[in-house]
Amino acid sequence: MTAGVDPADLPPRDCVYATRGWSIHDERWVAALLEIGRSPYVVSWRPEQMDALEFREAVTAAAAGGLPVLAGPLDTVGPVLVGTGVPVVGLSWGYDLTEADARGQDLTWLTSLKGLVVDSAWNHRVAVAAGFEEEAITYLPWGVDLDTFVFHGPWIDAFQLGVPPHAPLVVSLRAHEPLYRVEDIIRAFAAIPRRLDVHEDFPDPYLIVGHEGSLTDSLKGLCRDLGIMDRVRFIGRVEETDLVPLLGRAACYVTASEVDGTSVTLLQAMACGTPVVASQTPGNLDWVRSGETGHTFPTGDVGTLTEVLVSVTARYPIAMVERARHEVQERADWHANLERLTHALAAAEARGTS
Repeated sequence: MTAGVDPADLPPRDCVYATRGWSIHDERWVAALLEIGRSPYVVSWRPEQMDALEFREAVTAAAAGGLPVLAGPLDTVGPVLVGTGVPVVGLSWGYDLTEADARGQDLTWLTSLKGLVVDSAWNHRVAVAAGFEEEAITYLPWGVDLDTFVFHGPWIDAFQLGVPPHAPLVVSLRAHEPLYRVEDIIRAFAAIPRRLDVHEDFPDPYLIVGHEGSLTDSLKGLCRDLGIMDRVRFIGRVEETDLVPLLGRAACYVTASEVDGTSVTLLQAMACGTPVVASQTPGNLDWVRSGETGHTFPTGDVGTLTEVLVSVTARYPIAMVERARHEVQERADWHANLERLTHALAAAEARGTS
């Protein structure tokens, strides 16, 4: 909805979803609201179309009568909606609270919200430290559709990737931006010793680099400089429907990010039975216990990452991936966890009238 639209002219709604811009994350949250039986107004703040005051007024108008407002990303939308008098549930995305805390930003404005949804235990701790009432925080990690991301599902044909049929695949799927440190993965992969007995049944590992970003060209140049371009495949963005066979074929999934909330791709890999290798960020450590549900390495430590990649591409850790799948089933079933969103909105409505 945009400024100037009268909510009375729209079909009946029972909540508001307020965001800045529009992305796949917004699509997922609106789908979640529909799944739990809510009918949201959607108010998307595009600065080229409305300023902050107009956005605030549009949300307030949509929430007339006390409708609860689910608002994210928290760091951009949340502060604008403070003091509107409507019950706002802040929606924390990824590392927003963690990053704000690291920068020493004042987060006391959070206490003006009627509820808060966080996707990691670390963000939960940050919110409590800022004075937010713990009982009003809902822990709802970005989860996995376990019916789609099946354990030991179908594999992609190696021919589609242009790699030998039996080659171990190291898969990276994070955006090519500085904070995701894809360069560390490339350098670690380049340091894996080449096999002395290479033949078609025992080929060297290959690196599959998904996604794209501002660093894509420089990452390709790095691969050429390191002499590994013949064993690296840049495959661009991967649709979610194509992830299962790619992850199923992988020897491991690697994320070297500097900061994360709950990484949904990490959880999807764990659900598929793919060994995971993750940097030791608080968000990743919520899920990956080194040696139990995956492997971890100190963020930025390329040498340790290389050692882990040598190990994980040599042997498939069946007991580890079974524990990882169980972890996701118990804690990250997206559809089961959505009941928490129902309670968060209902509680915000009650607080808004108290």
